Amino acid sequence: MEKVFIQGNLEDKYHTKNPISQLLMKNFIKTFLKQLDLLERSQIHTICEIGCGEGELLKLVHNVFPDAQLYACDISPEVIDKAKRNCSDFAVTFSTQNAQKLSSYVDNQFDLVVCCEVLEHLQIPEQGLQELSRISSNNLLLSVPIEPLWSALNMLRGKYLHSFGNTPGHMNHWTPLSFNKFIWKYFSSSSLIHLYPLPWQMKLIRKINISKYPFNFDDLITN
Repeated sequence: MEKVFIQGNLEDKYHTKNPISQLLMKNFIKTFLKQLDLLERSQIHTICEIGCGEGELLKLVHNVFPDAQLYACDISPEVIDKAKRNCSDFAVTFSTQNAQKLSSYVDNQFDLVVCCEVLEHLQIPEQGLQELSRISSNNLLLSVPIEPLWSALNMLRGKYLHSFGNTPGHMNHWTPLSFNKFIWKYFSSSSLIHLYPLPWQMKLIRKINISKYPFNFDDLITN
């Protein structure tokens, strides 16, 4: 069977002891919460995280939307078991699925779909993005590494030198411009909020007509 996902390294970035990594992750989480705060809470009833890992972002999502129904999936059954233990204090419907074929979910099932640090692992990221769009009724929150910054930082800390800093399992590499173009192919009629918690790029996509919002589209583009 042809592989469509490579898990890559298992570095626990959420509990790292490295002070620089801690600072970067703190900024990532701060930006993630900022994006969630832009959403109208009364309109978010169902949320799904694709590639949930051990459930760290699920805990943040639950804190912001405590009354929402939560769903989550990952390609690894072992990782799902860890996420279940990590998120045992609140209800989550877990499943083992590949981001390129989310057959357990129906069209427009979720008010918010979260997919952070997953698309760079997919052999056919277009297929993954199509699936994310299919199961989302409105909002998607995505993040991927900024390249070539990500690989350069790896090399500066002496990691993965044999592959010029490429993290194992990263099959796709996007600059901010190329990732915007990639997204725009499928969401040209949507609004995008761009934030850059270095060395990541994070996009909040709203699949609706921008004229329905009481603010200017230019205000959504944040560098």
